[in-house]
Amino acid sequence: MTYAVVIDLDHEHDSYENCRQLWGKIQSGMIKAGFRLDGRRFVINLPDHEAAELARAVIEGIEYDRDYCDKRIYNHLRNFYGYDVACAQNLMLPPASSIQVQEVRRAQ
Repeated sequence: MTYAVVIDLDHEHDSYENCRQLWGKIQSGMIKAGFRLDGRRFVINLPDHEAAELARAVIEGIEYDRDYCDKRIYNHLRNFYGYDVACAQNLMLPPASSIQVQEVRRAQ
């Protein structure tokens, strides 16, 4: 099963420099943990509960970093959620019910 984790930083309330540094730590930690970056999400082939625990462990590990010891890392996150990729729907594509397939015969 492919599981995806989305992490968005709180750019509205945090400085650009802090977000940039924190994102570098998050990206590095997630990749070291076995996730791969796929667009704006981290994906891994693990059961959902294992992948979620692994992602939480990466984020919790960053909290123990000396630069963030006085702050909860979750205060810097706007979104932190995971989902089974099979449940995702690409909304840029038309709904499956509107796609019509028509058989065309070629003249021989």
